[in-house]
Amino acid sequence: MENEVWAQIGNGKQDAYAQLYVFYYKRLYNYGRKFTSDTALLEDALQEALMAVWTGRDRLKTLRTPHTYLFNSFRFILFRKIRQAKRLSPYTEAQEGEPEFGVEQVLVLRDTEAALSQRLEQAVRGLTSRQREAVFLRFYEGLSYEEVAEVLGISVKGTYKVMARALLQLKETLSLPLLAVLVLLRDLL
Repeated sequence: MENEVWAQIGNGKQDAYAQLYVFYYKRLYNYGRKFTSDTALLEDALQEALMAVWTGRDRLKTLRTPHTYLFNSFRFILFRKIRQAKRLSPYTEAQEGEPEFGVEQVLVLRDTEAALSQRLEQAVRGLTSRQREAVFLRFYEGLSYEEVAEVLGISVKGTYKVMARALLQLKETLSLPLLAVLVLLRDLL
């Protein structure tokens, strides 16, 4: 269905664009919150990225993965706005612009799950910003390695290396088998 919506946008269907807007707004907003707490800046970047889809809809037909293009475009616009804001105000938070890909607990089911969740969150914080971002895109957003590579602006091989190092570090930090780490990431992110 998603591919059909993209194709309809490429043909100028405003209803399809409205569907896309609703579908991606929250996903992009959550992704952007990993980089900044400035909601006005974040919403400006969101609006600009989503408007770029509509104004550049003729090019959508040539894109292999339009949703990856949207994430990549949003990331580029957001980083540009963060840099501009830092230049205008030297009193921004030191952490601003550094992604924090922590684990958000949706429901606390049992004490053991809460403890595991806390351990995983702490372990994820120990990753580099690039590793946290890759883990977030891969496990939370469900992007493929190729799509993560495109969003991060690195090669697919580089993405595999970043993910492998992140997973190995999580495995060592949590003292769990790799399979258990993967299950935790899938279930708790």
